[in-house]
Amino acid sequence: MKKIKEIQLFQSELQSNIQNMELMVNQYIKKIKKEYSQNIIKEKNKLLLKIAEGENIDINSLKSKYLKSKELIFDENTENTNIEIEQLLEKIIIDDKIYYYENKEKGKVFDDKTIEVGTYKNSSFIFN
Repeated sequence: MKKIKEIQLFQSELQSNIQNMELMVNQYIKKIKKEYSQNIIKEKNKLLLKIAEGENIDINSLKSKYLKSKELIFDENTENTNIEIEQLLEKIIIDDKIYYYENKEKGKVFDDKTIEVGTYKNSSFIFN
């Protein structure tokens, strides 16, 4: 009888451990699915942005046509801010390097990594 009780106790502990592991695995699976979904949405948005730039098409019309409303909301926080910033700055290529600048007196000049590298003054560029 003593061995049966020990076996039953071991069995209940084992079942408890299995249930705990199952909960942990399910939590990890949910986390991975969420991250995967976010990555897919980001990549879709990047692709649409590249298509819009390459084909000179309005990005918002592409998004409304090809993305679900959930994906549009997610995109508002990530890629859309980049587009607005680029529209505020002028683009110029000097010595095979791309620069963005504020087209105003004493405007700032940025490189392609958005690091300030100079100023725009008297219709000319002054680099640091």
